[in-house]
Amino acid sequence: MEFKITPIMSAEEIIDKAFGRASKRRKESKDRVERKKKTASVKLNTVAHIIEDTISRYEDEFPSVETLPKFYFDIIDITIGVDDLKKSLGAINWAKRRCKRTLMEAARKVVSLDEEEEIEQVRKQAYARTDSFLKQVEENLEFLKEARRKLNSLPDIRPEHPTVVVAGYPNVGKSELVSKISSGKPKIDVYPFTTREVGIGHFFLGYRKCQLLDTPGLLDRPKNERNDIEKQAVSALESLADLIIFMFDPTETCGYPMKDQEELYEEIKSEFPDVAFIEVENKSDLERSDSERLKISALEGENLEELKEKIKEILNKRYPMENIKEEDLEYIKDPKKAPEEPFTDFEELDY
Repeated sequence: MEFKITPIMSAEEIIDKAFGRASKRRKESKDRVERKKKTASVKLNTVAHIIEDTISRYEDEFPSVETLPKFYFDIIDITIGVDDLKKSLGAINWAKRRCKRTLMEAARKVVSLDEEEEIEQVRKQAYARTDSFLKQVEENLEFLKEARRKLNSLPDIRPEHPTVVVAGYPNVGKSELVSKISSGKPKIDVYPFTTREVGIGHFFLGYRKCQLLDTPGLLDRPKNERNDIEKQAVSALESLADLIIFMFDPTETCGYPMKDQEELYEEIKSEFPDVAFIEVENKSDLERSDSERLKISALEGENLEELKEKIKEILNKRYPMENIKEEDLEYIKDPKKAPEEPFTDFEELDY
């Protein structure tokens, strides 16, 4: 999901924009007082419409959090705060309505006046009140400016797509695996709640576009080493993940003994009780243990086809043929090449 929110202006910038546009408006009339009335009225209406259009655009472009998938609801709550977002959107809506009512009332009033000074006084008073209303929500506009920055920086993760998450201690080969079994150059993004990069790769299984995530900073260390925000982020992943590939490094060249890796696996498995797991041991080109886990070498490509088959088998059970929807077909680059059955080919994408 990508959030397309236009830059948020400050109260002063909105005022300058509205008053600046209004200053250029003029109405003609042979009668001087009539011309003053009409010009004041059109200026007031112009300011009202610009403020309403500007703030309404912000309201429309920010997501309605109640309709978002749970994953994005949780992420927005972590990074921004759902209640704070609602509060700030409500505040600018209040300012918009107060400004519009004040300006429209003044526009109606000036047309009933016969004195130029009174007309000008009513216009200036309406401008002053408008300025005051917008200045009262300056902090809310600043909050929304920062919220926009965070939303626009979120990785484009689609909760509606089957999702495979790669977990394991640092340096076990997760990023290498993502690059080998998904899109040739996985998109790299940074979550606002971690300073490390998140790798997002894609592949097709039959009709469905799937995503493969490497989430450093989240599923690469014990729960007691995560901060509160990271713990919330792990909880959000629970609503997203269909399958977790947990990678072990039996060579221990990653810097973590197998005992610690085993304990991390058991902990993560308990955190995701409803998610399927595949256990793999990487770096099989260097060392093989006696365990029954799938042995792979992400670097050399060894047994990756077998891993792909395991992924297909699990996802096929979660997304059977009868659940394929018409809109799923749009994800096929060339419909003529669509396979007859879902999940028959593990097609890598490079885009």
